[in-house]
Amino acid sequence: MKIEFLVQNAYAADGSTRAVLNLAAALADTHEVRVVSVFRWLDRPAIAPAHGVRIVPLLDLREGRRPDKQDVRRLTPSRIIPRTQEMSWRYSQLTDDKVEEHLRASQAQVIVGTSLELAAYVARWGRPRALRLGQLHKLSTVLSAQEQSRAWAGLGRLDAVVVPSADEAAAVTRAGLAGDITVHVHPDCVPDPRVRPADGRSRVVMAAGRLVPEKRFDLLIQAFARVVGHHPDWQLRIFGTGPEYGQLRALVAELELYNHVFLMMEEPRLEAQWAAAAIAAVTSDRESFGLALAEAMRCGVPVVSTACPGGPPEIVRHEINGLLTPVDDVDAFAAALLRLVEDDPARAALGHQAREDARAYGPEVSAGRFESVIRAARRTRREARPAAEVTVSCSVAPSGLIGLRLEGVRDGRDDLCLVLRKRKAARGEQPVTLPLAPAEGAAPHRYEALVPSDPGVLTEGRWDVHLDTGEGKPAKVRPGTLDLRGFGPVATGPAYTVVQLPYASESGHLALRTWTRERHAEATEVWVDQGVVHLRGLLYGSDFGTAEPLLLMRRRGVEESGFWLPGVSSGGADFSFSLPASDLSEHLVSRHELWDLWVGRRHDPVVARLGRFLTDVVDVKSVFAYPTVVVPTDEGQPVMVKPYYTAGTELSVRVSEKAE
Repeated sequence: MKIEFLVQNAYAADGSTRAVLNLAAALADTHEVRVVSVFRWLDRPAIAPAHGVRIVPLLDLREGRRPDKQDVRRLTPSRIIPRTQEMSWRYSQLTDDKVEEHLRASQAQVIVGTSLELAAYVARWGRPRALRLGQLHKLSTVLSAQEQSRAWAGLGRLDAVVVPSADEAAAVTRAGLAGDITVHVHPDCVPDPRVRPADGRSRVVMAAGRLVPEKRFDLLIQAFARVVGHHPDWQLRIFGTGPEYGQLRALVAELELYNHVFLMMEEPRLEAQWAAAAIAAVTSDRESFGLALAEAMRCGVPVVSTACPGGPPEIVRHEINGLLTPVDDVDAFAAALLRLVEDDPARAALGHQAREDARAYGPEVSAGRFESVIRAARRTRREARPAAEVTVSCSVAPSGLIGLRLEGVRDGRDDLCLVLRKRKAARGEQPVTLPLAPAEGAAPHRYEALVPSDPGVLTEGRWDVHLDTGEGKPAKVRPGTLDLRGFGPVATGPAYTVVQLPYASESGHLALRTWTRERHAEATEVWVDQGVVHLRGLLYGSDFGTAEPLLLMRRRGVEESGFWLPGVSSGGADFSFSLPASDLSEHLVSRHELWDLWVGRRHDPVVARLGRFLTDVVDVKSVFAYPTVVVPTDEGQPVMVKPYYTAGTELSVRVSEKAE
């Protein structure tokens, strides 16, 4: 299964990014996983991705590397992300355009937006065929009621929302997601530690997280001051960076704790530090999950935490694997710390149980839990699917044009139309709308349209077929019967030749492949015999008459480099050529070359690219395979000559020295 996680910045080391990379690593053992980073500011990720996990950046904002930083679209606010959301300042028209381009082209079967902003993108532009999930690490309680309403409204097309704690699931459900989206609880994944568990003999209390107000590190420092009053040999280490660094540093100085409290800055991998600690501390007012808690527990460290909304009360079992205290209570937190500082056996027992309980967040368990979420979301989608699915069948009309017939619409309609959208369309290239008319002589509620043959309407490329019912955004349709008997050029003449091929795309939707050429040389037969590549075909857009057909061989990338071979024709549009593989080996300059084949007429400057368009096979490159000719040379190093079709279904020849 192909799974993509859309993250804000995969090059950072914050908790949300660590959680996504941990889960991606767990899934990569059995799935193809990519982490798509909307932003990139660094050359290398702070946390190296696991083997099998690929990071793909969309906006490169490194100094002097790419033009994204100077793109004027960064000055225009996003039209998708509400300005009231905390991270909205990062998003712009450029972000919208980059993410839309990626999501529309993505072939992932599961796409996960890992924040409110990115979930909104996935809901809007994720392919309908893909499973679209929102993985929210930020508590909904952080948002005001107005912000919640706007945020949830943008997620209406998601298949499911995934949150890290039951408390957050309840909060999101109360907020009311559009479209009755199912909310699943999936705790963050914590990798297996690569160090020995903590032995509890150190004199270190440790905390980790962003230095922001809701983490309440000020409360932790005040509570630890009371610990130092009784046990001056203990120290507190806080790992992280953030806007509160200056205030916390001033508080340490004010309480004269500069020999006991240390702000350790950010550390991407904390397992060695956790294993060297005796107690893990969390004083937050709220936590989406509490990844630092689970990481500490995996290393066998007992926990003292506030019973704040979110994950900590679900992770920490009071008096079993740690201690819980009320939120914003310095006295209670100091007392809990002192209790574990002064009771070595209790610290050891709680740490041992913490390590056992944290196995529930390990990679195998987490991957299996996420796969269960995917299965449940797919089951919900199937149950919600309408009984009669709309399909579009294709056939070749007597005129040679491609006819499209819509079936599965239950009620008579006069406002339906098909919309053809080109993949990788040029700037300014608009979709093509085909009005649907009731089909003559067919059952009621069936509609049909003809695909236009004018090359100025459907330019060369791949077009996805959508149905516009006038109710929301047009949706892709599934193919019905594809009857291509009589398939051929839909238009041919001295001005241009047009070929249109309907097919079922990899995602299971109807698409149209179009070619438009002034002249086209169709390869009808290709075979290899005794070191010679034989070609037969037909020229569209002209004929040979008394002119001699010529085969032009062009070395790719070098416009003027090539040679001609004479051929044979009956005087009509047919041609045949015999290309000795030795001729190509003699022209080999580098170790590996690609040669493109063109057909022309003597004393005529116009040539036609040789290809294979007039077949009902979409993936010609994979289906039509030809043998390799081995040509001996005087130097002793043989040359390999192999005809093949390109991704554009054109005929070329690969010429290369044989590897030893």
